[in-house]
Amino acid sequence: MIQSWIGKQMREPKGLLSKWVARYMEKNHHNINQWTIQLLNIQENDRILEIGTGRGMTLSKVAEHLDRGKVYGVDASHHMIKYAKRKNKKFVEQNKAVITLGKAEKLPFEDRSFNKLFTVQTIYYLPDMEQVMKEVYRVLQVDGEVFLSFQKQELQKEQKRLHAFSIYSEQEISRMFSEYHFRDVSVYHYDTYVCIKALK
Repeated sequence: MIQSWIGKQMREPKGLLSKWVARYMEKNHHNINQWTIQLLNIQENDRILEIGTGRGMTLSKVAEHLDRGKVYGVDASHHMIKYAKRKNKKFVEQNKAVITLGKAEKLPFEDRSFNKLFTVQTIYYLPDMEQVMKEVYRVLQVDGEVFLSFQKQELQKEQKRLHAFSIYSEQEISRMFSEYHFRDVSVYHYDTYVCIKALK
């Protein structure tokens, strides 16, 4: 019962404890978020999408690097969108950030909207990875880059006992990218983390 509740909260924080859940996840994901930002090699005119933006802490760090570009954040939780908009009010007003409600399986954006897309520690909570791959491919520009960061599989297995979510190996995700027409798939390692990068 409690494991199911924790899993649902981490998948889509809601209710009185949503802020606590978000802060817990931010604290535990700080290092992998920072590492992923470095891998993005952000240019000042990039159009970047973050899937699973949470309270918008990582999105704000991306926005700091932008001049003529823009970062978009999408999250399935109404509560997280509210917090993220509050956190990034300055960047939203400067037209450097857009934060919107939505799910990875049905992204609320036009085809070929972004040249970079990233998501950190979200693959465990996505029920239909095949549909996510199709959507990511759709919204990326030609030669656009996608970065998918997550914990190494052995640590995912430890967490699965607590939160009952899906686990993937880097080989499975790499193969999935290739099956859905991405190319130049690369795998990066840092500490207990993996980031898989691919080009459209």
